[in-house]
Amino acid sequence: MAETLSWWLAVTVIGLIAFPFVFLFFPRLPDRGYAFAKVFGILIVGYVFWILGSAWVLRNTFGGIVWTLLIVGVAAAIVARRKQDELIAFVQRQWKPLLTIEGLFLVAFVVAAFLRSYTPDIAGTEKPMDFAFLNASARSEHFPPNDPWLSGHAISYYYGGYFLVAMIGKLAQVETSVGYNLGLAMIAALAAVAVFGLVYNLVAIHDRPAAGEKSNPAVAPARSVPLLPRPLFFGLAASVLLLVMGNLEGLFEFLAAHNVGSTGFWQWVDIKNLQAVRDNEGWYPSQHWWWWRAARIVPPDAPETITEFPFFSFLLGDLHPHVMSIPFVVLTLGAAVRLLQEPEPLDLSFWERHTWLLAGFAVLVGGLSFLNTWDFPTFLFLLIVVAAVRNYLTLGRWDRRLILATAGFAAPLVIASVLAYVPYHKAFVPQFGFASQAEGIAPVSEMGTLPFHALIMWGPLAVIVIPFAVQRLAASLRRQPLRDRDLLALVPAGVVVFLWLFANAAGGSLGDAVSERGSAWLTMAILLALLSLLLMTLLREIEAKEADGREMPVVVSLALSALAVLLIVGPEFFFVKDVFGNRMNTVFKFYYQAWILLAAGGGFALYYLVARWALPRPQVRVRWQSAWAAGAVLLIAPAMLYPLGGTFSRTNDFDGERTLDGLAWSRKAYPDDYAAARWLEENADRSAVMVEMVGSEEVGYEYGIAGRISGWTGIPTILAWPAHQRQWRGSYEPFAGRQEDVERLYSTEDADEAWRIIAGYGIDYVYVGTLERRTYSAAALDKFAGMLDPVYQSGDVVVYQVRGTTAGEARP
Repeated sequence: MAETLSWWLAVTVIGLIAFPFVFLFFPRLPDRGYAFAKVFGILIVGYVFWILGSAWVLRNTFGGIVWTLLIVGVAAAIVARRKQDELIAFVQRQWKPLLTIEGLFLVAFVVAAFLRSYTPDIAGTEKPMDFAFLNASARSEHFPPNDPWLSGHAISYYYGGYFLVAMIGKLAQVETSVGYNLGLAMIAALAAVAVFGLVYNLVAIHDRPAAGEKSNPAVAPARSVPLLPRPLFFGLAASVLLLVMGNLEGLFEFLAAHNVGSTGFWQWVDIKNLQAVRDNEGWYPSQHWWWWRAARIVPPDAPETITEFPFFSFLLGDLHPHVMSIPFVVLTLGAAVRLLQEPEPLDLSFWERHTWLLAGFAVLVGGLSFLNTWDFPTFLFLLIVVAAVRNYLTLGRWDRRLILATAGFAAPLVIASVLAYVPYHKAFVPQFGFASQAEGIAPVSEMGTLPFHALIMWGPLAVIVIPFAVQRLAASLRRQPLRDRDLLALVPAGVVVFLWLFANAAGGSLGDAVSERGSAWLTMAILLALLSLLLMTLLREIEAKEADGREMPVVVSLALSALAVLLIVGPEFFFVKDVFGNRMNTVFKFYYQAWILLAAGGGFALYYLVARWALPRPQVRVRWQSAWAAGAVLLIAPAMLYPLGGTFSRTNDFDGERTLDGLAWSRKAYPDDYAAARWLEENADRSAVMVEMVGSEEVGYEYGIAGRISGWTGIPTILAWPAHQRQWRGSYEPFAGRQEDVERLYSTEDADEAWRIIAGYGIDYVYVGTLERRTYSAAALDKFAGMLDPVYQSGDVVVYQVRGTTAGEARP
């Protein structure tokens, strides 16, 4: 309880410090960006601390963070002083929505922390990796953090999220084993508040026309929503769409659990390992990790893809970059709205007039690469498109002037975003483009997504955004018939198909690639049709100048949905050829972005369909609205089965001992190793290097207990998780020979050979624990007693230190 309160207090203080900045950054949003204050503040404080730590001006300590807060706080105080009257008037006028935002964050954070307390263990899947990076970010004296599993190297991964969670934990004075789980809870709460704020503002803008603005005949009068004002209600609905709702796979898990459906039915459903169960226990599925399949919606004989979505991520509990970036992605969507609200052209001179704004956008947009590099090109592209739309609204034509103005806006943004994070880019090696197996972008020549599987994944969100787009297109066509230039919306679909056909023909695999698709061609046709529908609707809304005034949120919703469908379409035709050599990772990353976009755009679309449905005759409108509502219930209600059943299954019916300490399990399973790790964490110098076994056939080399001590402490070891190191660094070259050296160090009985290895890697501590004794002979391990000083001993564990030397100066 104390750790949760301390963490909440740290985040709240950062949010309050940042409020003057968001008040200045979002001058035209109804809430002046208050819903983004916490995530914006964490990013700004984190950036200043990271830059000063990378420059060795500040150390990575509690004191260093306090100094950073003082620096940022003084800057915020200057802004607040200059905007004092405006700030006071705003708070007096809007205190109720502001308290609602604070209440939502508190409730979301407490609920998420409560759920994490039932499943806190940092064990299995890639949690040990996440914890290792979190500990390295907390332990390293300066940045970039040392790689805990490859001594002498910095982390080559998108470590921004780990760094920010470690910073908050250090400020809150919370151990990393607890901070891991509170960090997940914080990300969920920040995402809930950010998407709430985005949709709250869009609905508020649409609900309250500007003074003197004429009503739009294509828009029906607003109708009430029970219990809450519309902006609050649909803001909360967006939070549910983003973070709570699952896909429809959960429905079929419930059917299978209750032995519904014949063998033929489950063959038709065609999801790997999903079939009727005869011995299910209880009302929800009781199969071990049944909820995992929702993130692996593939036929039994198809290459694996990852169809993850936010609720699954929080249920699983991996503290991954794509999860930690969610609130920052939504903040970027808010920044896109902010650009669309600009009354002036977005060109080079815009940045000259607003240099401070360029700095803010550089920290935000560049931060996406720092947090989750896959997000950087996607949302940079979105901001550039928004700039083009804003310039069209200002200039009135799609012409050369518009292209030049947009290019003048984009170039400084791209350059500044990259330069702002140079220390990160210098240490980061992308997976693709460097390894011999990686060749950039490649055409998909294997079977794509089956139509029914696409419906399972996207049906609950599609039932909101597609009717909204159809309704808006119909309203637009009533105002103005179809024009020749509207057909330009079909061009992107045609270009994608042409490039795919050309790429496969050039590779000599066109015939096989076409025949391999089967019914997946229907999926591709539907997705391309939806992309064209959204683009046509969006184009007509823009050219009708609907992006100005109260109709701006309509354009935003359509744009987010169109980009989401483009991201879903892309992996059907092309993939980023990383070290996996298939489209698994591309589907994973792009689908995740698409879910965020559809949830945000769908939140406003839901408001429009419920409260603003526009048809010429009320009777017709009621019939269509009722039909849509019935379809929406049929798709959205079953999607809630997944979070319901998944939560009860994962928490074991909310039974068992609760804790937020992610290492509590290790105190019982490996008590000697746990105690030794704590001793090392408290006594080893921050520059120390240790060695432990890389792994074995018995315990594995990845995903398990290997690399446990370095992972639990952040103290670098010679090597751990070698296959992951290959993923992070693009090849085996950076650590060639290390695994063999560690094997020789532990297995040889020759002290001279052991000394050469110790000296070569600058080892300070040699760890001999439970796994090492299980793997190597006693004679081989006993040699360390005659070479090194046993500085810690308990049970099966002995920690040896190189005698009276610093790292790299070992001598026999």
